[in-house]
Amino acid sequence: MTTAPTTRPRQRTGRAAATAAFLWSLTAIPIGLWQLLDPAGGPFSHELYEPTFTLPDAVPAWTAPAALAAAGVLGLLAARARPGLWPLTALYAVVFGMLLSTTSPIAFAGYLCAFFLPLVVAAVPVMLARGAAGRLIAAAAVLAALVALGLTGVVDYAAVGEFLRMLGASVAEIGVYMLVQTWVVAGGAIWSALTLSLVLRGREGRPAPAWLAPERAARWGRAASWIAFACALPYGLTRMTWLTPWAWMGGPLDSSMIDPATRVWGLCLGFAALGGGVLCLGMTYRWGTRWPFWMPVVKGRPVPPKVAIVPATVVAALFTFVSVPFVALSVRQDALEMVWAFPFYVWGPALAAATLAYAIRRGVVEAR
Repeated sequence: MTTAPTTRPRQRTGRAAATAAFLWSLTAIPIGLWQLLDPAGGPFSHELYEPTFTLPDAVPAWTAPAALAAAGVLGLLAARARPGLWPLTALYAVVFGMLLSTTSPIAFAGYLCAFFLPLVVAAVPVMLARGAAGRLIAAAAVLAALVALGLTGVVDYAAVGEFLRMLGASVAEIGVYMLVQTWVVAGGAIWSALTLSLVLRGREGRPAPAWLAPERAARWGRAASWIAFACALPYGLTRMTWLTPWAWMGGPLDSSMIDPATRVWGLCLGFAALGGGVLCLGMTYRWGTRWPFWMPVVKGRPVPPKVAIVPATVVAALFTFVSVPFVALSVRQDALEMVWAFPFYVWGPALAAATLAYAIRRGVVEAR
């Protein structure tokens, strides 16, 4: 005799989502009041802020910040909503995750990944080396290569230092604006998590869908992982053409017109995209559950599920939520090639599905 599986939501996860929604709503009130009382200097008046959707000119300028503060007050109550009120929390997720978000967070995240990519590349030989002696030799070789690059003039470390100084100043200048933009996207993710928790709580005791079974999740999760991987290819491979005389980005480019700094940034961004695509495959292959041989200390040990689930969930939410403003911006600027070069509207949901399947296989999400 077998018993049909039923859904049993994780109570701790539900409480965490409710607490996060409450705290997020608490911060929405002062942010809304800040923009209302200081329209010229508020976080939504920055020169980089380009809203996806704008209100008609007939609507007073104070309406939007007042609505944000009011949404914060209502959110304090909605954070404690019963399962039947999940459409309200879903509305919060859509409005803040897709309608009020901009492309700034994804651009900042992309350049951040590209910035750290050279450090990762320099660390790879050390990670691949076997034994303590091998790692010391690899580290010495990497250091020697870096010194040689500087002495031969291939890399101008003085220019690198000046670039880092300018980059730090730029980040400091947009810090508050970027923090608020990240807060908007985080709100979408938090309200999405709360909505899912409420939906699951409403299904408590009912038979779980068959697709939540681990063996079924392994199949559709593998398909989702490969779809997410494929979404990284258009942009990554396009940037790789900058290594050839036939540079291309939405059309042929004159390679002689691409300065070295732009070429380096472009290639780093391309490699970051391709690296992210490869990591998507970790959701379905063995190296996503056990540390590979080249990882020192932890090699062969099980990968803690949250090490993969948490960053994958963050990236999936970011890609999904910025897809609407990204497509809108591409259409508005008549840059339709960006719609297929950055298929976030597929990449985000596919990565989310792959992450869910991974969580089911690892026992983090259970159908009972």
